[in-house]
Amino acid sequence: MTQTLKACLGSFYSCLCLATLAACTTPSLHEQPPPAFSIAGVWELNPALSSDADKVLASLQPKPRQRKGAGNSGPGAAGPPAPEVINDPTTDLPPVDTSAGGRNIGLYGYADDRENPRNQYRPPIDFQTNVLQGGQWLKIRQTDTEVSIVNAATSRNFTPGERSVVSVPSGVADQVAGWSGRDFRIYLNPQVGPRVNETYTLSADGRQLLVHIDVASEGRNKAMKVTRTYDRSTRDPASLRQTLEQTLPPTD
Repeated sequence: MTQTLKACLGSFYSCLCLATLAACTTPSLHEQPPPAFSIAGVWELNPALSSDADKVLASLQPKPRQRKGAGNSGPGAAGPPAPEVINDPTTDLPPVDTSAGGRNIGLYGYADDRENPRNQYRPPIDFQTNVLQGGQWLKIRQTDTEVSIVNAATSRNFTPGERSVVSVPSGVADQVAGWSGRDFRIYLNPQVGPRVNETYTLSADGRQLLVHIDVASEGRNKAMKVTRTYDRSTRDPASLRQTLEQTLPPTD
């Protein structure tokens, strides 16, 4: 086999591998849903059928570990003092540890665990908290060329089948959204940070909307999976927003 032929075959197999990799990592989404199918409407969260966002976020937080020699052991021994925390019940955010200024300084904004170098990478959970904010209700509009999803915290517009670059907590991310049968899916692939996938599925009777939110693992942060069930509502989103505002505590 000549060197020229070997070079050509090498280039061919390289291109084939790259094409296969792109096909595996690129979701196959369509511009149009099934005929006469729509997820448009106003949707209210059904907490009884949904994941507890506070518990999910709390499970991502690293548990404090007592260092060797710190405190006394044995029954009745006092352990290390509990950190002072601020818990804001009006948001979906987890409690903030203020014992070290809110965030310990270290790699990617968090402290390094020097006793175990393999566990040094502890990124913030900004992606997880952002994707869970404002999920008390949804208002979805759907046309032949656009899907808009508004909730109590964000407003997003998508062109099915179109790729775009969007802003994320760590910088920018590639985003693609579109239809996969009766599912509307959103894939977010940031340059820095975990991948985020969202799936919106209408129940067979059209009365409920199931939303699956998956955030990939990153460093010491485990993968996060949240399921939310929404009931179709005839209420106006303005009244939903007003109800939420009335539940907030008075401010000084």
